[in-house]
Amino acid sequence: MDKKIITTCILLVPLLTIVAEAAELGDYYLEKELYFEAVTEYKRTLFSDQSGHRDQYLYKIADAYYQAGQKQLAEEPLIEAITNDESSSYDQDCIKLLALIHWDQYDYDAMRGTLGVLATRLDSSRRDLINYISAWSYIYQADWESGIEQLQAVHFTDVKSLIKDIENVTSVPQKSKSLASLMSNIIPGSGQLYAGDYQNALFSFLLVGSVEASIIRNIIDKAYFIAAAKYLFLFSRYSQGGLKNIARKIDVDNINRIGDYLKTVSEKYPDPITLLQEL
Repeated sequence: MDKKIITTCILLVPLLTIVAEAAELGDYYLEKELYFEAVTEYKRTLFSDQSGHRDQYLYKIADAYYQAGQKQLAEEPLIEAITNDESSSYDQDCIKLLALIHWDQYDYDAMRGTLGVLATRLDSSRRDLINYISAWSYIYQADWESGIEQLQAVHFTDVKSLIKDIENVTSVPQKSKSLASLMSNIIPGSGQLYAGDYQNALFSFLLVGSVEASIIRNIIDKAYFIAAAKYLFLFSRYSQGGLKNIARKIDVDNINRIGDYLKTVSEKYPDPITLLQEL
């Protein structure tokens, strides 16, 4: 019996050495920012290791993918580490990294689901931080009501001021696409001017104004066919093109104004991503 144990130990020593060397080499590559080489070594370690450290290497594989910008590839090893039978200290790190990936991908619904799993593993004080992070995920989805409702369960920061700041988002100036379209139809270029597109405002005023003037002259001269052709040209190029561009610019500008406001607000309060990483 003793001989069998000794023989087994002798056989295991080279294998354990290979595992340790692969793990160390993976760490070296990761430090040098050679991410895919690091993944290769961690996978070698994962294949050979029988010591019950599977979660550790799954996390390292995911972290290397994440740092390489391959966030979708990072999800699979994280999910495996979270859902397998092994219980380790890396489970929480895997959940946090998965939540961070969802945040980076603007998949806030999935992020909140992941945070819900994380909350079951935390004490009440840190669950308060989860509520705060979840509130910001609603806010960035422009779901102000749900964000404010989630903030009401937060106790570690000046929640009343934050709620007031979020409520004030509705007072951020927004321009109207309908008004811009109406203005452009009445006075060519005025809609673009209203939208802040000054170059196209001048272009529309000169081009569309001159075409409209020539259409009126053609009608007076009873050159109806020419007037109709000019009108169709104007409709297809201006009404279907220029007015859509106005609407698109107004949408982008309106979103940017709200984004700038939220950025200013967020700088006054704890950063949710920093809190997530520190959990």
